[in-house]
Amino acid sequence: MKESKVRFATKFLIVVAMILCSGLLPITGGKAEAAQERYKSEFKFEFKYEEEASRVIPQVRVTKFYFDDGRVETDLHEFPKQARAVSKDAQYSESARKKDDPALKQTFYPGCGWGFGTHVMNTEKGPLAFTIYCDSTTDKQPDAKGEKKSVSNHVIYKYDLERNLLSVLNQVQTFGESRPPFRIYYDFGGYTLQKGNGEINYEERNIRVYSLLSNKLLARIAEYPQVIDKTLRYSEYTKISNDPKVIAKIGNYVTHRNNNYIGETIILNSDGTRTKSKIPAALPNHIFYEDKIGSITYVSYKNPKSENRMVGYRTSASAAIKPLSRVDASSSMWFTEYKRYVLIRQQTAKEKTIRIVDTKTAKVVSEILDIGGGVYKEVGDSIVLFQVEKKDYYLHLPTGIITRNMENSQLVQADTGGYTGDQSKLISMQAPPQMLVNGKPIRYAGQGPFLTKDNRWYVEVNDFAKAADATVSKTSSGLTINRGNYKMTVSKTDKTVLTWAGQTFVPLETLNEKLGMAGGFLNSLLGNGYEYKVLHVFSKDLKEADVIARPDLYEAIKNDSGNYYSMENGKPAARPLSEANRYYYDGTNLIFKDGLLVNVASIYNAGGRTLRNILFDINKLKHVIAVYGTPNATMTGGQMVRWYEVEGNVLVFEGSSDLKGAYYISR
Repeated sequence: MKESKVRFATKFLIVVAMILCSGLLPITGGKAEAAQERYKSEFKFEFKYEEEASRVIPQVRVTKFYFDDGRVETDLHEFPKQARAVSKDAQYSESARKKDDPALKQTFYPGCGWGFGTHVMNTEKGPLAFTIYCDSTTDKQPDAKGEKKSVSNHVIYKYDLERNLLSVLNQVQTFGESRPPFRIYYDFGGYTLQKGNGEINYEERNIRVYSLLSNKLLARIAEYPQVIDKTLRYSEYTKISNDPKVIAKIGNYVTHRNNNYIGETIILNSDGTRTKSKIPAALPNHIFYEDKIGSITYVSYKNPKSENRMVGYRTSASAAIKPLSRVDASSSMWFTEYKRYVLIRQQTAKEKTIRIVDTKTAKVVSEILDIGGGVYKEVGDSIVLFQVEKKDYYLHLPTGIITRNMENSQLVQADTGGYTGDQSKLISMQAPPQMLVNGKPIRYAGQGPFLTKDNRWYVEVNDFAKAADATVSKTSSGLTINRGNYKMTVSKTDKTVLTWAGQTFVPLETLNEKLGMAGGFLNSLLGNGYEYKVLHVFSKDLKEADVIARPDLYEAIKNDSGNYYSMENGKPAARPLSEANRYYYDGTNLIFKDGLLVNVASIYNAGGRTLRNILFDINKLKHVIAVYGTPNATMTGGQMVRWYEVEGNVLVFEGSSDLKGAYYISR
């Protein structure tokens, strides 16, 4: 009896445990959904030419720059089912060079005397890429009137990245010399097709407006429209009598082909709805400009006391203007592309600043020094791109953090790139470099490493700690990071520390100094048709034995000539490389003496950069001085070297004018 009770109790406890565990499964982890990858895609339409078959196969080359770990991947997607027959003489831009190169001969260059390229729209379901294809032939064919003319074929292609689907939105054949029948309006999200002979006809309204997303016909209009605030503006014409008495009463009319018309401006939205444009009411004398966004009206007005031009707002609940700009400043305002933010440029006798306001709430979210720049182009949910002195920068509007735009993100300006994934933790739309600590890659939980406008790399401390085998703990004053015998505190009051969305960013050189890193470099490496960046950092306690154990990463280099550097009497001293062992990894050299790391070096590394963005194959010594300041100078090894104490390390530069190399001395 007792035994049966025990068995019953045991079974009961097992069942209860199973129920509890099944209830806890979603909390304790079960099989969690994989986080969505975050990447920026660059698209390029290409066309493969098969000469024997006389056909062209469309292709889309997609290069993905991943924000999770900095890796870069490229794929060429081919769509043989969308192949098009072409005439033998349709191959465009034939050249002697192409005839001599079989690979180039297999590439078809579409065009009818003009090129379109690739353009991208970001949508809620992911980026869509578009291009206009055209082939033309001198093989004349009869047109609708029976006259023989040259033929041109025009096609609008749409590529859906998420579905890897290429579709034809529209296609038209034209005869003789004619203007391209298609125009695309990306800010509006539509395109136009001009029917007929290309001439304007107020009655036939031979220009059709279509949606790029649904390909639905939205309107028939007489003239090409204008894009204003993501809408199309066009005139709708009504024919009127030619009677002079009638015309005299109307006053405002246009004449076309001996007929008279009155025009009315129509506003067309991307969903196909239309409204008539109204002439705005005259503004009071003290109001220069106003723009209503939702229930808030933003106003540029004159301060009655100081006569300064100010910026403010009013709500539907009150006609009183509440100031947003400084009273002592003369201010002007402009909106970002989609009017999610208003930027207020303020100027006093002493300084120029930009105040950034969220248009939904009229709340000031950040304020920065005005470093210049004109158009602020929205490239992310809360990030804009602007240019100053031919350099491109990103501005994170909620924090005012300005970051550098590197070479691999020029696709943003060209509208050939789109972003996929969550942006809530991003500060910059610059795709981050890959980053490795002692060869161990870092995975970024949110924002990856970014370069600020003053040429400093910033890294999120938790991401860095994981790769550096360090621990991070919270304190009342900030954070504490421990790595072996090294300890670092990150204070909440430290002005060099940046924060956003639960992330803490510290200058990489500070992390190097406090956590025992010997130094590192940013290297540019070539992939299959693209360039990507790798940011390498190495610790002072890295042993040669660890490097020898990873021949898949580190390549041993025979030391025929050259120097390495050590500190003697408080100065760098050159020593022959033949005394040491050198290993190469992605553009960075590791130099060991007696099994210990003595130098992390970048030697004759085209495209390599220091951690303060000095580019070796382009920048000169004067650029080094401009960024690092006045150097120390020492004659050693038969040459004059310049050197700096940088965040606890010594950085030596070789070269009098052109830079030959840079060496961190591990102390």
